[in-house]
Order: sequence, then C-alpha cells, then structure tokens
Amino acid sequence: MADFLIRATLVAAVVVVALLVWRRLHRVSFWLVLGFPVKALMVYGTWRAVASGCGLARRRRRLRWTFPGFPYLGG
Repeated sequence: MADFLIRATLVAAVVVVALLVWRRLHRVSFWLVLGFPVKALMVYGTWRAVASGCGLARRRRRLRWTFPGFPYLGG
C-alpha cells in the first residue's frame, strides 16, 4: 500500500510540473486545451446561483399555457 502511495504521489507531482511548464511555455495552447474548458465548466456550474442572486433567472414553468397570437388566451 505504501508503495502505491509513493508512486501515486510521484505521478501527481510529475503531472503538476508538466502542466506548469506547459502553461509557462505555451500560454495560448494551454488556455485553449485546458484553461477555457475548465473555466467554462466553472461558469456553467455556478451560473444558476449567480443569476438568481442578481435577479436574472426565473424559475421556468413546466407547461406553458399561452397561445401566441390570441389576445384573450395569454398571447
């Protein structure tokens, strides 16, 4: 078990160092491949809380009972 932890720690350290070197040497490719997707997922994951806090979001109704074009039926 300890042998596995040592190997896992070494692999994690090598991956972190490789990502830092990649970020330092090729900023644009790092952003396009890793930075932007991570940031987009973070925004997508927190959008509901941010939008409701700012008053931008309303809860959607399950069924919409309006008929566009008919003034007396909610359109």
